[in-house]
Amino acid sequence: KQRKKHKIAENRRRQQTNGPTRQRRRRTHIYSRTDENSSGNGSPPPRIIDNVTSLMTQFDWSKIQQVQAAYNDAIAYNKVVGVPLYPATQPIHSTLELIRIPTYLSSLRLITYLRKIPEFELIDSDDRVILVKHNLLAVVFMHIVLIYDPVADTYHEHNTQDPIFQGKDWIEILGEEFYHDLTATAKKLIQILEYDRVIIKLLLLIIIFTKAFCGYDIAHEPSLNNRFIVSNIHSITTHLFTNLINSLSAIQRLSS
Repeated sequence: KQRKKHKIAENRRRQQTNGPTRQRRRRTHIYSRTDENSSGNGSPPPRIIDNVTSLMTQFDWSKIQQVQAAYNDAIAYNKVVGVPLYPATQPIHSTLELIRIPTYLSSLRLITYLRKIPEFELIDSDDRVILVKHNLLAVVFMHIVLIYDPVADTYHEHNTQDPIFQGKDWIEILGEEFYHDLTATAKKLIQILEYDRVIIKLLLLIIIFTKAFCGYDIAHEPSLNNRFIVSNIHSITTHLFTNLINSLSAIQRLSS
């Protein structure tokens, strides 16, 4: 009995000496940027940040890489022809030239980009036509954020042989007031998103998947044959967009 008491007392002394076991801090791999320029294969570079649980799942990151690949393929597939190549400057002096060169090229690339997104092919063929026909103009304008350099006031698709288009030519065609509004919006988005280009690429998809996004022609815009599929794809894309924004915002707060 005395021996048992001695053993209990010895165990107590040992626990007091060692103290409570310290919990291991969990380390979570998350990504600080999603810009395709940050790595060779388009996958975001890893950062290890203590006590942070990433809002992005592995599936989310695979979708991001899919978006990056679709956009890059669309750019590579639709190369500029018949004009001087980068770093040459291509002047534009008429509305026809504005439509025929930069606007037409952007439209082709954006349509190809959409067709390389698997979810887009799930949409009814007539519904795809409706969405593209009525929302493409808004997508082309949003695409300006990806190609606009606010410092030089020029336009150029990254990592291409496209010539440089100058803002002063656009002013001549669009008018100074409209051009100022256009570039002011682009500058704000560039500043807010801090050049995280994949966010804009997701936003392009959200615009396309938004029925009646351009309200100017709602009265003449046909109904969709299967609005539930479009709504579901819109929700999935918006969820991915939101997760990415929240994840990057959390990283930014920790870094500041």
